[in-house]
Order: sequence, then C-alpha cells, then structure tokens
Amino acid sequence: MTDRRAARPDHLGDPPTSVRAADELGPDDVAALLIAPSAPDLLDQLGITGRDREELLPLLPRAVADEEILTEITRTANLLRARAGLDVPEVRLEELASTHDRLQERLAPGEGLIAILALAVGTSTVRTWHEARGLGAELSWEVLADLGQQMRVHRRASGRLGLHQRGWTALNWAGRLVHLGRLQFDLHRVDPGTELERWAVGTHIPARGPLTPDEVEASFERATAYFTNHYADLDEQRPPSAPRFGTEFFCDSWLINRALVEELGVSSNIGAFVDRWEVLSTSPNPDGAAFFVFDERPPYDAATLPRTTRLEKVVAERLADGRGWDSGIGRLVR
Repeated sequence: MTDRRAARPDHLGDPPTSVRAADELGPDDVAALLIAPSAPDLLDQLGITGRDREELLPLLPRAVADEEILTEITRTANLLRARAGLDVPEVRLEELASTHDRLQERLAPGEGLIAILALAVGTSTVRTWHEARGLGAELSWEVLADLGQQMRVHRRASGRLGLHQRGWTALNWAGRLVHLGRLQFDLHRVDPGTELERWAVGTHIPARGPLTPDEVEASFERATAYFTNHYADLDEQRPPSAPRFGTEFFCDSWLINRALVEELGVSSNIGAFVDRWEVLSTSPNPDGAAFFVFDERPPYDAATLPRTTRLEKVVAERLADGRGWDSGIGRLVR
C-alpha cells in the first residue's frame, strides 16, 4: 500500500532543502496500493489500530470502486507527494474538507476519510526527506504513526472513524515534525519579515501519559542533538545575535498558561513543564483547552465538564465561571 513502485523522490539542494516525487501516481496505481495484500500492514505502521483499523479496511475496496472518490484520493496524494522539506508549498488539507467530506458520505458518515487514504498512499516523499536529514526508519514511521493517534483523538471527540486535525497531520507529511521521546518538535520560522527572521524549533505535547520532568528533559536533549547534527546548515543562516540553532525552542499551546503553575504548583509534572518557559504572549483559546483536556469540540456546556483530576478542575472552573482560558507562546533557550 506504499508507493514503492514509484520512482525514488528527487533531492533538491545540498544539503537537501526539500525532496519531491519524481513522478505522479495515477488512479490505477492508487487503486492497486489501496487493495494490496500489504494494506493491513501499512495501517499498522501508520498507527491505525483497534476499531479504526477494523472499520477502515472494509472501506478500501469501496473507495477504489468509486471513480470520483479514487480520483480525489489520487489528486490529494500527489499534492502531498509533490514536496517535503523546509521552504515548500503548504498542502492545506482543511481547504479540501468540503469536497472530501461530501464524497465520504458515499462510504461512511463523518469527516476526514479521503484525507486518511491520501495520506496512507503518499508516504514516500516524506520518508525520503527523513532519511536525507538523518531520521532513521523507526523514527520516521513514528512520525507517520501520528495519523493513527489523531484518528483516535477524533474518535474520542466524535465517537466515530475519521480525522479532523487535517492541518496538523499535513505538517507531519511535510517532514518538518519529529517525535523524540515524550515530546514532538517541528521546524518553523520565527520573527518573519524582520532582520531576526530564522528557523527555530517548536515544541508539542502529544497525549502520551505523564509529562515527567525527566522525560521532558531527555526529549529536549535529544532534540538539541538531532537538530544541531542534522540541520547544521540552519545555524549558518541564523542572525548573529540569535541563539545557536537547535538550542532555541518555542511552544504555542493551551498549556502555556501560568494558572497551571499557580494552581498545580511547580512540583507537579504540568506545573514544572509550564515553569520552564518564558511566556512571550497570550491569547484567548477556551475551545483549545476544552478539546485537549476534555475531548470536547463546540458546542459544549462548560458547566457540565468533568472535574475528576486537578487539571480538569482548574480548566473547567475557568471555562464555566467566565474567566475563560488563554493559550500562550513560550520561549526556552537551553
């Protein structure tokens, strides 16, 4: 079900700044990949397990049999395969949502199924980028297995098969995100349009259990080692006054909120994590907190949100009493 039979993607630049597919897949190629005997194995590699896997597998031959659906999967997969790397055109899967979801109704109710199948087909370009930038096969597949994780998040929020975090998942397929231990890290530009514009490392917190200080520290150490070793060219491009590339981290998250330090204390895992960051700015984001803490998407009743854990209590009480919730952008230099 991977596009092995396609020509190996081309490297652009030295060191590579991007890679692109050497050819386009046609509908017949995509059909063959989606119903190949290896399809169940690829779903496993993409982290698609449990009920999601059970419900998705029977839909593959139905998707292939529908000419319009197959054409759209092919078009989207080729968009994803066109380029991965640094300064590359963004694939905005969310802008294709209305077309995708209209077609999906022929297969199953909900959202995101066409994107899931296109992502599954279009893995070769991003995997080649990973290889070019020193990310081994195991870690490469860990990045792509975030697709299954986002599908599980979707099921918790909606109760059914699908994907709504399409923009986030497309970032994985662009190759600028890696998973290193407890945390995820992405490459993006900061201070754009100024003399301080530079590449920096973003930090993300997947739902993978406790956020222990030791595991967090180990992830930052791995990230600094990986980015300084395999993206040394980005350090050469930084402004002279900027920190060494790979030592400057940013985090744009609902978690970057000092209320978590005040209420939970720096001895808590979450409080200790938040306390690492210099908060640069904040902005209202109650729905972000409701989603990441309670798996709730609007509309929801803040008064009925659970208060089982200390974290739930802190967030739910602010959402219910009108104080709301602010996300923050934090900066950390190691």
